[in-house]
Amino acid sequence: MDLNGVAVFIETIKQGSITRAAQVLGRPKSTLSRQLSEFEDQLGVKLIERTTRQLNLTEAGRELFTQAQSLVEELSEIQTSIGAYQRQPKGNLTLLWPQELFSSQMADLIAEFVQSWPQISLCGTQYFGSLPAFDVAYDLQFLLHQQQLPPSDWIARSLMSIPNDIYIASHCKAKAPKSLKALSQCACILQTNEHEWLFREGSQVHAIPVNGRLTLNSPDMRMQAAIRGLGVVRLPLYLAEPYVRRGALIALKFEEKPVADQLSVIYKSRQLPLKTRLFLEHFQNHIGRLYSQV
Repeated sequence: MDLNGVAVFIETIKQGSITRAAQVLGRPKSTLSRQLSEFEDQLGVKLIERTTRQLNLTEAGRELFTQAQSLVEELSEIQTSIGAYQRQPKGNLTLLWPQELFSSQMADLIAEFVQSWPQISLCGTQYFGSLPAFDVAYDLQFLLHQQQLPPSDWIARSLMSIPNDIYIASHCKAKAPKSLKALSQCACILQTNEHEWLFREGSQVHAIPVNGRLTLNSPDMRMQAAIRGLGVVRLPLYLAEPYVRRGALIALKFEEKPVADQLSVIYKSRQLPLKTRLFLEHFQNHIGRLYSQV
């Protein structure tokens, strides 16, 4: 049954005439009259006997009006309640982002957002290692990747590029690999499911196999392990460069450059709820804080 047809029928009977119902619904009288006729044709029964002065319900019309009036009113209340989510941001917002993504800056951005919108509850989850599966349990998924995201019907928006480099402790400089072939034979400090590092030369990207006996998902812990001389590590520049300036780490130079990480956000539908749209706008408006670290 066409719910719009039911609503038009109920409103017409409540107003007592097609003319007044058309005024209330903001539609031309001819359009409303046609919709009523089409609704009757769909049902296969006559609902209203029309005269020049009044509308008379048939037996089927009285039955439909009695049964459907409260339903239409309840649906109207539900529509009003749901519409409030687009007028005033509220509800639960679920986010996923990588563990190595600017931890302190992300914490600040989230805290500021929650303070600005007290009716939104936010649940944030971090992932580590390989790219997670696209999951509808999250309103927004922030993903770090070096290669193209897998094809899907999700909406993907590129946010920023995060350069990284290969580092070793300064006191291990004598043992530093001089080529990518030598690098593949070094002890590397890795994260979960990390088996290769990507390097770019011109338009060509090459995967260099890496291995090591130390796997840590925290980029800070990988950096500290490298400083202690436990191996070679791949780190984002914003994290490692302060320690390069202090003389604790050195960046290794090869003919090919490490491929930068790309930060993208994905979501399932272009019709974002207000709470989700507001957080995405908040993130993009303050992304300069993250760029200042790169």
